[in-house]
Amino acid sequence: MNWLAGGVLYSIAYLVAGSYLRGNGQALLWLRIVALLVPPLTGIFVIARRRREWTGCQWLFWATIAIGLSMMGIGVVGWTVDDVLLGRETSWVGWYTVFALFGAVAPLLALLAQPHRGAREPMMASTAVDMAGIAVMTGFLYSHFVVGADLTPPVAREASLALLLLHEFQQFLVCAAFTLAALAARGQAWAATYRRLALGLMVGLTILTISNLGILQGLYRSGGVYDLIFIMPFAFFAWAAAAAPASGEAEDAAIDDAATPSRPWVIFAALGALPLVDFGLRKAIPIAGMEGFRDLSMIITIFSVLPLLVARLAVQSSEARQADRRRLILATATEQSEDLISIMSPSGPIEYANSAFCRALGYPVREVCRMTLTQFVAEESGPQLDEILAAIRTGDPWRGMLTRLRRDGSTFRSTCSVVALTDAAGTLTNFVAVERDTTLEDQLRDQLIHSERLGAVGQLVSGVAHELNNPLQSIVGFTELLIGAETRQGPLADLEQVRAAAHRAAKIVRNLLAFVRRSSAERGIAVLNEIIESTVELRRYELTTAGIALEETYDHNLPPVLVNREEIQQVLLNLLLNAEQAMRSAGVRGRLSVRTGRIGPSELVIDIRDEGPGVPPAIAARIFEPFFSTKTVGEGTGLGLSLALGIAESHGGSLTLVPVPSGACFRLTLPTATSGEGIVDVSENASDQRVPA
Repeated sequence: MNWLAGGVLYSIAYLVAGSYLRGNGQALLWLRIVALLVPPLTGIFVIARRRREWTGCQWLFWATIAIGLSMMGIGVVGWTVDDVLLGRETSWVGWYTVFALFGAVAPLLALLAQPHRGAREPMMASTAVDMAGIAVMTGFLYSHFVVGADLTPPVAREASLALLLLHEFQQFLVCAAFTLAALAARGQAWAATYRRLALGLMVGLTILTISNLGILQGLYRSGGVYDLIFIMPFAFFAWAAAAAPASGEAEDAAIDDAATPSRPWVIFAALGALPLVDFGLRKAIPIAGMEGFRDLSMIITIFSVLPLLVARLAVQSSEARQADRRRLILATATEQSEDLISIMSPSGPIEYANSAFCRALGYPVREVCRMTLTQFVAEESGPQLDEILAAIRTGDPWRGMLTRLRRDGSTFRSTCSVVALTDAAGTLTNFVAVERDTTLEDQLRDQLIHSERLGAVGQLVSGVAHELNNPLQSIVGFTELLIGAETRQGPLADLEQVRAAAHRAAKIVRNLLAFVRRSSAERGIAVLNEIIESTVELRRYELTTAGIALEETYDHNLPPVLVNREEIQQVLLNLLLNAEQAMRSAGVRGRLSVRTGRIGPSELVIDIRDEGPGVPPAIAARIFEPFFSTKTVGEGTGLGLSLALGIAESHGGSLTLVPVPSGACFRLTLPTATSGEGIVDVSENASDQRVPA
């Protein structure tokens, strides 16, 4: 309200100064020029000061109003010079009137930017061209009312009356437009700005009506109350510009670019309406001797509109290219996304599905787009479809779990979000579903649970092994005492068997303790054959009872290795278990061979080969991937080979699948701790030492 109080005080000061200087033409001229330029320049200053706070169409709105204020200032200066300095009787009609009229209609043109809809920067260029087209049409209209009337004798008052009515109607139209804009934007931050401008325009319309009546009655005098038309309304413009929201403050209420259609018809309509308007004005306002001027005005206007038409087409083409580019980017991102994205019509058929959706369900794209939503949903998720439709028809997104049905009849679980798309009228047009296959997450969860169980089993085994160790030591000790005291051969042989069995049980316990004990990060010098033998001993009994012949071939000339014993035991035990399970699952009672040897001067190898079904070529490249497993949940974690590979590589070695005619052969290589000479053959024909199981 400070702006309004300042405008009132400024108006009173102007009336007092104008009354005092009425007899001094030169002083009144400068007072009028300076005093009447201050209000529009104040509005321009406020807009310029805040120019960085607005962007896009919101900046275009204020820039257009600033241009209008500038043209009003030019009109004021021209009118003042013509009226006061030259003393013309027809001061209301002249070249400067065109500027005054353009300045008055500028807010209406600015309203085309619709700043309450948001900044909408992509729409700025096309909106500016539309404004220019309407401005050219308005200029053509003004040329008939202003320039033509200015070239006629002063006694021809009809044109001046028409001009006054035009100005009156124009001001009423601008005032009504901002009043409607304030109503349309109610509840938004820009509603207050529209109300301030509408109030200022109402004040301007009232003073303009009084001034026009004074002009028609010959009562108009410079420096009087009629000049308030150039003062009071501008206080509202400065007030509105100072308090207007910056871009981004109210974007939550703004409508996005897609909801604001382009208006190329504005320029086309302006060009097409020119002949009709010209014909109508010639009939309604005939001015003798001015036909040549009107023809020239028509030609100039057409040649002004044509470049705008070309510019509008260029802007439209640029907007189309940008829209196509955005669509291409979105389409590419959608196609490359790992999420399952599908778009369905309200009746059910799928209109679009990305590559991930088609891959997950096993259908080609062309076939998917001929199917309905229900064909991809498993029977257990059928009742959820009604729930989805009920939720999205109320405007709320649906989120939950769905069981999807693949082409081969298998199913998988997915987390799904479904939202509804509506047109400008609120009619439901499409459903968009974004899903993520949770199969891997479910496997990870199950494998984590399985790993936790294995950890608990390891702790249990450790406790049991410790508990067994004490009675075993007692058995061994008492057996040793009995053997020392026994001289009979029969009982002595029995005691020897008891001692051997006790030693074997104690060795198994020691191996179990070594395996389940938490691995240390430290590495030490070890004999590779001893590590292998102790690990094989853990599975010897199970292999024998399963009918699997264990064949061990060791090179006893191997140099020592620098390893973490427990980690290497883990790798070996995993390979032995995989071989045993492969042969058991295939029902094969064959041979499992373990061989050690040397390749090159500083590399040792361990080959573990089974006579099971082997590894299919289709999955051979994936067996070392984490969590990849051909076993059912609960039989394996899918981490064994990947962890074994990591352990081998951390020791500077490798773990590979070696091609063999039948079965599967895994080769573990480790670097030696010291350099040595000689190469040991570990091929099929090598037979350094064979120890039958």
